[in-house]
Amino acid sequence: MNVQLDSIINDGSATLLSRAYVDPATRLALILGTGFNAAAVLPVSVFHKQKFGVRPQSWHDQAKHVLVNTEMSMFGKGILPVTRWDDHLNLVHLRPDFQPFEHQLGGRYLGELVRLILVEAIEQYDLFGGKYPAGITEPYSLECGVLAVVDA
Repeated sequence: MNVQLDSIINDGSATLLSRAYVDPATRLALILGTGFNAAAVLPVSVFHKQKFGVRPQSWHDQAKHVLVNTEMSMFGKGILPVTRWDDHLNLVHLRPDFQPFEHQLGGRYLGELVRLILVEAIEQYDLFGGKYPAGITEPYSLECGVLAVVDA
């Protein structure tokens, strides 16, 4: 794959690029981990020329495709249904309404949402006999990996 690096790339773009070295037919990467993102190889022709900034005409003559980092985590407000725990997480976050999809899909936040639900169930519904498991009252103490083990 003939690549000219013109910008710093993140996890989605790096994943796509690294897989494309193995399989040149790769056109999409999806990150569903601690965060949420996607990258895609798209035809240069779908973008207005101004989108590429100041580049020599020779670049425009030769470039057929471009690697696009979508920053999908920035979207999502009003798309998926939210719960009162989602609303709480958003309100207490340092940057409310920032990366709404990441709050609902990213592993960093899924553990916290479950932790909020468990704390409420302990306090209001006597889950675990009303006793807190060690560390459960500490924000972000329940990691998504623990949820995966429980689910398995």
